[in-house]
Amino acid sequence: MFIFDILIFILILSIVVFVHELGHFLAAKITGVKVEEFGVGFPPKIWQKKIGETQYFLGALPFGGYNKIYGMDEMDDEKDKDPKSYESKNTWVKVFICLNGVFMNLLLAVVLFYFLLIGSGFKVEQNLILDNYKFPFGEQQINPLIVGVNANSPAAVAGLKFKDAIISVNGISMSSAENFAEAVENNLGKSMDVVYLDGQTKELKSIALTPRADTIAGEGPIGVSLSTVDFVSFNSFTDKALCGFYQTYNFIDYSFSAMGNLISVSLKQKSAEPLASSLTGPVGIFAITKVVSKDGIIPVINLIALLSIALGVSNLIPLPALDGAKFIYTLLQTVNKKIFTKELLMKIEQVGMVLLIALALLIVFKDFFQFKSIIFGA
Repeated sequence: MFIFDILIFILILSIVVFVHELGHFLAAKITGVKVEEFGVGFPPKIWQKKIGETQYFLGALPFGGYNKIYGMDEMDDEKDKDPKSYESKNTWVKVFICLNGVFMNLLLAVVLFYFLLIGSGFKVEQNLILDNYKFPFGEQQINPLIVGVNANSPAAVAGLKFKDAIISVNGISMSSAENFAEAVENNLGKSMDVVYLDGQTKELKSIALTPRADTIAGEGPIGVSLSTVDFVSFNSFTDKALCGFYQTYNFIDYSFSAMGNLISVSLKQKSAEPLASSLTGPVGIFAITKVVSKDGIIPVINLIALLSIALGVSNLIPLPALDGAKFIYTLLQTVNKKIFTKELLMKIEQVGMVLLIALALLIVFKDFFQFKSIIFGA
């Protein structure tokens, strides 16, 4: 099973990275810029083949990708004068090449969300870490989610299971874990009519549940642990027609909102720990993949879409060596090319690459200790 988890992880990461690098590759080809090398993964190379002017390859380490665009990221005055060189092109061509990787990641998410939403009747469920967050598009419904059930508890006897979502109690809609806990407290020793969405079959079911009047130490009246789940539905003709784009925008907005919230918490606590703990690299993604893949192909496709958005959005961050920094520097060159020289860009990116590698190694160690129980668990 561990080998299967590894293969799924490699496939997911390879798809997301391939699409990103393909974006840069296609933009270069469309604008007449030569691409010397195009590959997915890092060396050692396990396969390579030259087709036309481009050497294609697969690397043994599936944690990244590579485009060697002619005249880009190298100091060579002769190449810069060549019509097929990146440096010979105007600002907007360079911007197109820099940002098309991000665009392709977002386009992949749009396509996958269309597939998921059409297949699910234009309604999906998402687990969010932000309380009271509202997506810009779609109708959003929040329900209590069962994340733990004690053996022989009233909930277990009634048939509630892990990942069941509570819809209503005695005909009253439940919109939060607090609502459900209050309903339970108000009905101690009394039978409640509970409607829930089965986490496995996705069918609405109804049960009679009687909370204990006398609680057991370490358990609540019904013996469950609660979280919340968000259901997002697209109901109008326009919403259904644009649902893939809307859902992609929803998660772009959510990504920035979550990042802003984490930065705010870190500043209030005067500690980088809240922000640092949220950063995830390959090890963390493997742990998430291992958990998600147990629920079938649909959650895996959803994960690919979310990771594709994450890769696209993170590449817009203006850190040296990322696409966002290249974009900004390209615009600065139009203002003053004597100050913002290619040589200065190369030096900035070299320093940035060292910092990114150091950050990546720290995240790998952090993820290993944070997720080791999942990684090595059954």
